[in-house]
Amino acid sequence: MKKLIFKITLPLTILLFNIVSMWQYGAVIDGTDEFLFGFPFIHKCRGFHTSLSTQYFVTEMFLNFICYFTICLLITYFLSKNQKINISNTVAKVFWIGFMIFFISFMYISQSLNDVYVLQRDFEVEIFDRGFSIFGGHPDRELFINMLDQWIKNQNQ
Repeated sequence: MKKLIFKITLPLTILLFNIVSMWQYGAVIDGTDEFLFGFPFIHKCRGFHTSLSTQYFVTEMFLNFICYFTICLLITYFLSKNQKINISNTVAKVFWIGFMIFFISFMYISQSLNDVYVLQRDFEVEIFDRGFSIFGGHPDRELFINMLDQWIKNQNQ
């Protein structure tokens, strides 16, 4: 089981966590309208302090990762019960080396863009729409302008 976790489940979790997510469009209370990312909890959004930055919420990100890991563990466990899964050591080592290079590059770029890492999200959000995304894609913001205008009118009444 230990080999199954390190060779299949953990790499699968890391890949899915970075590729598949859920976008949510909403209005930050006392803020702007934003696309927020994370499944099942919001763990990432645009930084409010400067352009090109991102805010990461560590507690929510950790809980999301645990959810992804649990799902991947169940999938690999049931697949391994039905058929033998064999991943060579070379493939596993190539994945972990590639992951480390990617992670170090991400941290370098994150540092230069003034990304913010906070323990928990400290603002409330009114969600208007949501959907699943691949590689962080989301619909055009212009599609939601009418919903936002209607929400602002309701808040002012």
